Parts: sequence; C-alpha cells; structure tokens
Amino acid sequence: MNRKILSIKKACYAIIIAAAITVPGCKEKFPFPQSAVDKNYLVVEGFINSGSDSTHIKLSRTLKPNDSVPVKPERSALVFIESEDGLHYPLAETAAGTYSGAPVNLNPAEKYRISIQTTNGKSYFSEFVDVKTTPPIDSISWVRAENGIDVYANTHDPQNNTRYYAWQFMETWEFHSNYPSLWEYIDDSMVSRNNTSSLYTCWQSAASTSILIGSSAKLTGDVIHRAPLIFIPDDSWKLGVKYSINVKQRALSRGAFEYLEKMKKNSEQLGSIFDPQPSTSSGNIYCSADPNEMVIGYMYASSVVEKRIFINRAEVPGWRYRLYCEMITIPNIKDSLDAAFGGNANLVIDEVREGRAVVGYTGSTGLCIDCTRRGTNVRPDFWP
Repeated sequence: MNRKILSIKKACYAIIIAAAITVPGCKEKFPFPQSAVDKNYLVVEGFINSGSDSTHIKLSRTLKPNDSVPVKPERSALVFIESEDGLHYPLAETAAGTYSGAPVNLNPAEKYRISIQTTNGKSYFSEFVDVKTTPPIDSISWVRAENGIDVYANTHDPQNNTRYYAWQFMETWEFHSNYPSLWEYIDDSMVSRNNTSSLYTCWQSAASTSILIGSSAKLTGDVIHRAPLIFIPDDSWKLGVKYSINVKQRALSRGAFEYLEKMKKNSEQLGSIFDPQPSTSSGNIYCSADPNEMVIGYMYASSVVEKRIFINRAEVPGWRYRLYCEMITIPNIKDSLDAAFGGNANLVIDEVREGRAVVGYTGSTGLCIDCTRRGTNVRPDFWP
C-alpha cells in the first residue's frame, strides 16, 4: 500500500491520510503515482453521539490532485448505528454526504458501531466501541499575551476514567461599522434612513479548524489544565466589541486519541514537499468484502458537554483593533452625489450644514458603513 498522502487540505475535524484527500483549509498539493491516486478511498468522519445531540456522519471519497471540487460526497448510502445486541438506529442523508439521526439513548453497558452500505453494493463496518461519558468542562479561561490573547480549556475527571479528550468550538463576535449611516441615496434623492442600527451592529461566526486534543494519561490525576484552543492576535476584529466562544468537549478512547494525534502531526508536517512525509494510520473501519481495502476514519462513541464564555473588549487591556476607513465629503450637487453614491461602492453618513443650508454629505466605503457586508445583523439567540 502506498504510504504517501497524495493531496491534503487541513480539516476542521477531518480524518485525513494516505490518499488524495482534500478538505477546506490548506492549499498545498503533492504529486504522487497515478496508480495510488485512483484508489477512490471511502472517508468516514464523525462519531456516535451518546448524549442529547444528534449523530452526524460525513461520507466522502478521496480526490485526485487535479479534481476541481473540494469534496466528493458519498451520496445515497444506507447508514446505521448498531448495537451488539442487534438494535439498529438509521441515519438519514440530510445534506450531500452527511447522514444524521435523532439523539439515541445508548446503553453504556453495550458496545456500538457504524454500518454503511454504499450504492456500489459494498458494506463497511466500524469495530464495536465502548460508550464514553464525558466529564464537565471546568472552565474556559483566557490570558492576555504580548500580542493577543490565548484561550484555554480546563477539565478533570475525579474518577480518573477519561484521560483522553477532544474539543471543538464555535466563535461568535459582535462588531460595529466605523460610521453610522443616517441617510441613503435613493432615486437621486437623499432619504432619512429608518433603521440605522441595521447597518451598524452585526455578528460573525467561525468554527474551529484544527484537531484539538489533550491527554492526562501520563499524569497521576485525570486533569487537563490550559489545553490550548485558539490564539487571537491584537489586530483581529473578533474583539472589536464583544467575543464569545462555545466549546464542546468529548471523551475519546485511547485508539481514537492516537489516531487523531497522528492526524494532527501529519497536518503539522505539511509545510513543504521537503518535509517528512506523513504516515499511514489504520483506523477501525473496514470493508466486509475486502478487509485489505483502505477506509479512512476512526469511529468512537461519546457524550458531549459544552461551555460558553464572553469577553468584552474593555476587559482586554490595550486591545488595538481598528478598521481604517476614510471619510469623504461630497458637495450637495446632483452630479457629484450621483458619482459618489449612485452605486454601492460608497454609502452616506450624514449631512454637512452651514447654518440651515445642507451644503454636502459625508460618506465612506460600503465596507466601513454596512456591517452586513462582513456578517449578519441578526442577533444570535444566546447574545446578552
């Protein structure tokens, strides 16, 4: 079996190895023998959620280096969660290559697996795995660094049963336009804007894109202190007003941890074609008709716990972010107003008056005035 990765892009939470896999994030491509490129391996991402959330399993195929699509989803498969005593819980295809099922009350005394039947008639199974119970997150902490802030996860298991952990997160931040827009130019006329806040206050979100894992296996106590989650540099707009991070934590089996650890090392090695080549790592998923066929992925079962924190800009000493925007002043002459505000490039800020007379209007670029060009003005349900 060829042990070189053919094409790889770093993933949010991707199980990526040994073939021409492309996942959004990294742009490097690595040429390898055509005989290995054409294998079209099945890629299985996700885990069996034993908590109150749904299980989501993503199926795709490895890509050739010259493929124009970022992902090749495996469509119309039959996917089930199966227990050792023969119970079946179906997962339906809710998006291209994504199979989801309602929360399942798994018996911690039982073992479970994923079964997959693809449209080419092949059947794939993961090994039966134990159900892991995830301890609570103790806290999400942050520390002001010289040029930004570091965000950490802290947790422990007083029973010393977990030892292996994984995290994912979703960031959300509020940001403001540089200038409020009090007027808008419509059909050659200046009209007072009804809802100025609709362009002034917005939110943006982003999901974690790295493999975040930690272990206390070499420690006496099952304690994770300051597991790194993300670094936010000083010039980031994420802390322009208010920032939130919602962290989800999962307990891993030792096998799942070791698999993800290899994936993490592989992704970190891909700095250039002169770096050591990533190694192949065997997962716990196999093809029933051909056990030698490579299947990329590792299945485990775990509950999920989560914790959210907020950080206000005022809490972070010396935060320096500011979007540079230039204000323009346009005379109150139709041709000048048409040229400045007739399209979408510039938007109006306010009137310029001399006594009672309106002699002009100030404005700036749409990016500096209309926050919806960088996010949404729909307030998140959880926002205070």
